[in-house]
Amino acid sequence: MLSIAQNRQGGGGGRMQKIHSAKIGMITERLNLTPEQAPQFWAVYNEYENKKIELKKNIRRTMEDAVSLAATDDKILAAQKQVITLRRKELDLEEEYMNKILRTITPRQFSELKRTEANFNKMLLEKLNEKADN
Repeated sequence: MLSIAQNRQGGGGGRMQKIHSAKIGMITERLNLTPEQAPQFWAVYNEYENKKIELKKNIRRTMEDAVSLAATDDKILAAQKQVITLRRKELDLEEEYMNKILRTITPRQFSELKRTEANFNKMLLEKLNEKADN
């Protein structure tokens, strides 16, 4: 499953697809979704993930503006404030989708989802760090 992080040479799109597929596999395995839950859960979860990815891209872009040495002080402060606003939106999005996801799975499954996401991210970072060390 973690060999997905080892495919750093093959272009970002393919690598990201492998990471996404591995994450889906891990979540599917750990949540033990019923046939009734699975389609509803994945529809909501994928929508959430797409919105979260867009917000994170905006945060990254804004943070780059905030640390730009060429920017004026006013622009740096405006970018920092925008980052805070985007982080609030990220929390609002998480709360909104927690409620939507909980309409498709049990609280226990939701807890396992959060644990699985954290474990997946940890394993992915460890693999990327191993690759960087080599």
